[in-house]
Amino acid sequence: MHELRSIRTSSQPGHWLQVAIIFITLSAVTNQNSSAISCFLIQSNTETEEVQPAEYTMSNSLNTNTNLECHLSSWSSQYIYKAAVTVEVNVFHSVELKVMQNISGIVSCIWSHRQSSKQCSLIYTSENSIVSLELLKVTDKDAGEYELSIKNEDTSYTVYFAVRVRSKPRKPYFKEYERRVTCISRGYPPPSVQWLFCISPNDRCGNRTGIILYKDMDSYGVQRVEHTMRARKLLEEHIWCCAGNDFGRECTQLYTLDLRSVIPLPEIFVKVGEPFIMRCRARYKTFHFNIKWSSESENKLWWFEESEYVTGPAMVRVLFASAHRMEKNNSGNYTCVSSTHPSKSAIITLLDRGFIDLNTSSEEHEIDTNEEFCFVAVFKAYPAVTCVWYYHSTSFPCDLLNTENGYSMSKYCNHNYVPGEYIFYVENGDVHLNKTFTLNILQKPKVHITSKADLITCVSYGYPISTLTWKKSDDVSFNCTDDIMEGITYGIPERKIDNWKSNSTVDLTNMTGTFSVCCCAMNSAGSSCENTFKNVKSIQQVQNNFIFPIATGCCALCIVLLIALVFNKYKKQYRYESQLQMIQYIGPSDNEYIYIDFSVLEYDLKWEFPTENLELGKVLGSGAFGKVLNATAYGISKPGVSIQVAVKMLKEKPDVSEKDALMSELKMMTQIGHHENIVNLLGACTLSGPIYLIFEYCCHGDLLNYLRSKRETFHRTWTDVVMDNNFSFYHNFHQDQKSSVRAGISASNGSNTTISRTQEFEQTRQGQEVTLSSGHSEILQHDMEMKYENTRSYDDEEDLNVLTFEDLLCFSYQVAKGMEFLESKLCIHRDLAARNILVTHGKMAKICDFGLARDVINDTNYVVKGNARLPVKWMAPESIFEGIYTIKSDVWSYGILLWEIFSLGVNPYPGMQVDANFYKLLQSGFKMDQPFYATDEIYFLMQSCWAFDSRKRPCFPQLVSFLGYQLSNTEALVYQNMDNTHCKDDSSRTSSLNGVNFESISEDAEGDQEEDSPMCQ
Repeated sequence: MHELRSIRTSSQPGHWLQVAIIFITLSAVTNQNSSAISCFLIQSNTETEEVQPAEYTMSNSLNTNTNLECHLSSWSSQYIYKAAVTVEVNVFHSVELKVMQNISGIVSCIWSHRQSSKQCSLIYTSENSIVSLELLKVTDKDAGEYELSIKNEDTSYTVYFAVRVRSKPRKPYFKEYERRVTCISRGYPPPSVQWLFCISPNDRCGNRTGIILYKDMDSYGVQRVEHTMRARKLLEEHIWCCAGNDFGRECTQLYTLDLRSVIPLPEIFVKVGEPFIMRCRARYKTFHFNIKWSSESENKLWWFEESEYVTGPAMVRVLFASAHRMEKNNSGNYTCVSSTHPSKSAIITLLDRGFIDLNTSSEEHEIDTNEEFCFVAVFKAYPAVTCVWYYHSTSFPCDLLNTENGYSMSKYCNHNYVPGEYIFYVENGDVHLNKTFTLNILQKPKVHITSKADLITCVSYGYPISTLTWKKSDDVSFNCTDDIMEGITYGIPERKIDNWKSNSTVDLTNMTGTFSVCCCAMNSAGSSCENTFKNVKSIQQVQNNFIFPIATGCCALCIVLLIALVFNKYKKQYRYESQLQMIQYIGPSDNEYIYIDFSVLEYDLKWEFPTENLELGKVLGSGAFGKVLNATAYGISKPGVSIQVAVKMLKEKPDVSEKDALMSELKMMTQIGHHENIVNLLGACTLSGPIYLIFEYCCHGDLLNYLRSKRETFHRTWTDVVMDNNFSFYHNFHQDQKSSVRAGISASNGSNTTISRTQEFEQTRQGQEVTLSSGHSEILQHDMEMKYENTRSYDDEEDLNVLTFEDLLCFSYQVAKGMEFLESKLCIHRDLAARNILVTHGKMAKICDFGLARDVINDTNYVVKGNARLPVKWMAPESIFEGIYTIKSDVWSYGILLWEIFSLGVNPYPGMQVDANFYKLLQSGFKMDQPFYATDEIYFLMQSCWAFDSRKRPCFPQLVSFLGYQLSNTEALVYQNMDNTHCKDDSSRTSSLNGVNFESISEDAEGDQEEDSPMCQ
């Protein structure tokens, strides 16, 4: 059961939020002749620290653990049950229907509602199985009868539930018949209807109920109420019809053109097929006047007049215009004309469907806690809408105010100055829209200073981002006036839940004497300062006065270091952090970004998987902080089906920071979503025992070892494979479908889909003369004439244990596709390498993050730099020297990964040690030579990824397009190169796709020109 909980900083009265869960326990005897079913409604409350209207905080009419009284209603071979008690849910609340059953045999089930059905998902426990159906933020369309059908091999069970959605009544509307005007409204609970005669329905005014003409309830529980008044009783200037129930009140004013009023009618919208009525009203001192309608509409409305004498004395005439069903040609300008009054007009527009005119652009507001502020949503809509405000998945009521120009307005003021995102949701059956408001509270900076040796660190919390400055004074009065200009470093600002954290450090190594140091933080909300006192002696004084203490200290330090070295063998040295991160850009420069802090977000329990359904196996990988195990998961993909999975977990006795890091990784993976070229999250176990993250299992391990294991069986083309295997396997191929990786490749601007490599080879062969031995040529000619009608399957490829140049291209393409997906999610990998790519059935490549289970301490690929171990040979220069990680630094790493692939797993920069000389070479623009198995086009692609200026590197969508083009022409290109080896021109190496010339990009990478690469324009 999901809880919707609102985060608040102050304590105020809460309200009840219904989350209904229906448990149905089914038990079947062995002979299947009888069945017992029990149905219950269970309610739970979620307190939201928010002041809300009384009508919105009412508790539900059903008590906790109410028996829904399911009774057997048929004695046929099918067991049919129906709940006698109706399930009632407030609008925009959530409900979850759950069924616990222990029917023997293979069970299948279907939920049905309003002529639509949904396949059930079964979760197996030790005693029974559970069927679940979630209805989130219910609206009117979710009301009605729900049918659950459960079947096994012998028997069928059906259970019916009636669900009613409680909300304010629908906005009333009018229709006319035989000079009677009827006000109609619908709702649940049933509304009461009143006619009101005053300027505003909120004023004290006379009311009449009229004649209750009709009451009826439809199959969805919504009751229709009609109240009728004779037209001769509807002659007042202002006439309203209001419908109300326990959840609110809705009113509609009768359209009226009063010839004495200066207020015009706004444009009137009516949907085709709806009834319509409008009045023209005039009052004059005698009865010697008349009124009439004038319209250019092709289809005239029906007009009739009512009149009466009123005190004054005076005569009131009202001319009604109505239609039982409006047609498209009823649109137009309707003018009321009188001999004694100025004419007035109304514009009627007919619509095929409703609309909502709302500016959905996000709004961001910065306010002070002393400032009165309300979110305001203004829109025009037809028909009438229902709306709600959301904060952290908790709903709050929406009140609408009509303006004179036909627009509606909703305000939300009860935010209690809590920062965050507030969402306005509005719908009218035809359209539904969202608008997001972000509230930021101005906070004067709060400054905190810490001192360690000659370093002073200043941390500031406030909103907006604070600017930090350092000052000093030469006395102890803390009256700092002199600016400190040297030795200052600034950290990257970090966004917290309700403020920004800024930090700066000043190094006082080059300063001596006694003085005060002040750190001041300033933003638009104000400024604050914090100070400290320093007494720094000169180096000469230290040498003269503290030689013996220093010597003693050095000895003690050596002893401490020796103990620390021994101790560190048994203690973890590095803090666990997932290499995969989601970033949030906060500025135009590469270094102006922050990582999203997932520790403050809530974990969605829909990913939770029962621990008892998980059977752990052998260890696949182990690292400093955790390990990855092979496991079997029962029912995680399909009911009753077990699959192999990989389980990521911490080692025994993890500390709090490691648990938080693993939970943050879990929340991040739930946000990223599914893609075929990443190792996808399947579920998690977090509620009891150790934390398990459940991922897809990849049977062939990592790409690096896969490539190395296939070096002896590498073939340049499939023609080589054919010849080496005597063609015998071609006759056994089946008409299997190609992998989605190859079948789905197309040029990024709508070029043709990939041609199968066998067909492409056939087309290339027809234009060239290939010299073969006489023994093989006849067989090859015979197979080519068949045009390879039988395509090979990936199982056959894996049985042959072969690797081709096309496979290398395919791996490269798949990784680029996965990174393109991660880029769209604002994710950066930070450790993209062949060891972090897994290979599964069908030579499918998937990007993963080995961070938890990689032994970075003993892995020579990870070099000590500062206080961390980094994969320096795969890192972009800005990541090594400036600590900047962006999607463009991942592009550099992707270029190194390409080099690994087309060298079949050779370590990058072979023979080079990561030392000062390596860093100098990297800064000077040094690039690796072309790997043995790469074509010139692929090597140019690598070089473009290694542009020193990150702006000149390609982006992943362009890499996908280029590799897709290369992959689709693999066989033709290889044979062309074989045939034209002696006449190849350098200009032929350039491949162009969608107007992007990779030769020029390579030159940009070499020359480091000023313009950005055309790849990502």
